[in-house]
Amino acid sequence: MGLSRRRKTLVVLATLIGTFLAALDATVVGTAMPTIIGELGGLPLYPWAFASYLLAATVTGPVFGKLSDTYGRKPVYLAGIFLFLLGSVLAGASQSMAALIAFRTLQGLGAGAVQPVAITIVGDIFELEARARIQGLFGAVWGISAIAGPAVGGLLTDLVSWRWVFYLNIPFGLAAAVLLALTLTESFERRRRKVDYLGTALLTGGLVAVLLALLGEPRITATGVALFGGGVVMLALFVFVEGRAEDPIIPPDMFRDRIISISALGNLALGGVLLGVSVYVPLFVQGSLGGTALTAGTVVASLSIGWPVGSFVGGRMLLRTGYRTTLLLGSVLVAAGSALCVPMDRGTSLAYVVVAVVVIGLGLGFSSTSYLVSVQNAVPWRRRGVATSSVVFFRTVGGSLGVAVMGALLNASLGERYRAAVGRVSEGDAALARLLSDPNAILQPAVRARVPEAAYQELAGALSAALSPAFWVLLVFGVASVAAAAFFPRGAAADLVTREAEHG
Repeated sequence: MGLSRRRKTLVVLATLIGTFLAALDATVVGTAMPTIIGELGGLPLYPWAFASYLLAATVTGPVFGKLSDTYGRKPVYLAGIFLFLLGSVLAGASQSMAALIAFRTLQGLGAGAVQPVAITIVGDIFELEARARIQGLFGAVWGISAIAGPAVGGLLTDLVSWRWVFYLNIPFGLAAAVLLALTLTESFERRRRKVDYLGTALLTGGLVAVLLALLGEPRITATGVALFGGGVVMLALFVFVEGRAEDPIIPPDMFRDRIISISALGNLALGGVLLGVSVYVPLFVQGSLGGTALTAGTVVASLSIGWPVGSFVGGRMLLRTGYRTTLLLGSVLVAAGSALCVPMDRGTSLAYVVVAVVVIGLGLGFSSTSYLVSVQNAVPWRRRGVATSSVVFFRTVGGSLGVAVMGALLNASLGERYRAAVGRVSEGDAALARLLSDPNAILQPAVRARVPEAAYQELAGALSAALSPAFWVLLVFGVASVAAAAFFPRGAAADLVTREAEHG
């Protein structure tokens, strides 16, 4: 694209503001959710408040990526922002968990366009060396912007209302839309392509069925087994159909390239870690350690202390040492930070939790930038949209599965532990038993203030023990990211660029 230096700067600014929406939603909403659950109820539905958003973004990401290859980045990006803002307004006005989950799904539809298309635009307007540096800056600014998010979200939740966590997206989204509309110009041959409806339906149905099975009853049931089996069958059919589709939503031949296939596996693992930390560390801090929404937000904000450093340094390091070395460093840090989360319990200090999250963020910065730049350089321009969206796709699939598995383990473990703890602390006190009958109670500061300290310690210990299996799952994803990085092709970054990567 023949844009002037000034226009390139403004386009980058617009895409960064758009990505800031995702940063806010991933961090601000994550820290506010314990309070939202405390008000609206429905702790068993806790994972679905995230999974519904992730599922929508996961399924639509490749579709929007392909549409951007066909009709241009600009209209798809603007449509995504509109959907995201509409979902934000409605989510802020929600009166029940069911409504919140529905409107989070609408937000996810918008995010499916905003996240991958914003990154693709940056890949379009810069060449290899500049692309590596800008994508590193892109990740760094995402992280820096997210530092303020959890703190602001915590303050809004504690001092005003959790609803403003969603309303806060509106001015940023409008600014991004106006700026991009005025500065980005595109000129390329638009090709008519047949939409892969069957593939989209099979992918959507398969993921929904598998997630429903994982997020359902903690015990194994016939319904759960049927859902899981049906989902696996639909996903298998999806792979079969894509191999024969005229214009598949996710082209199978693209994954014959080792860079693309390893990047898919690596991002699957990283997504599980990223969302696992964003969802369950705030629950641990607010429920097990007795923190407020602001405290939980401050801890999760530390993810964005390490992320920008890793992203900024990684964007330069990969030009000198190659992708593989940078990826190995990043994934080892992710696994190390995940390992630090495993022993966390009621006696863990907030400083310890912060250190663990910072290490994970540092590793994510190194890894995400390397995967993103390597994929964009491995495909021709006409496939950059769908290739970039595949990075986000597999990261969100990993996040969805990670949150679902961790949520299933939490639900399976918490119920019995919590009931037993309530029985011990409320023996002979019917009023206290009624007050604590719902696990949501210990997430509400007003209720905690009415509970004797000894009783609260007992209940918080039950939640902490129930969260332990979730943190083991986090470690499994971290180790898997190291395994993926180890198989990434060797060589300098400049040697792993397809000839059509710059102009297609």
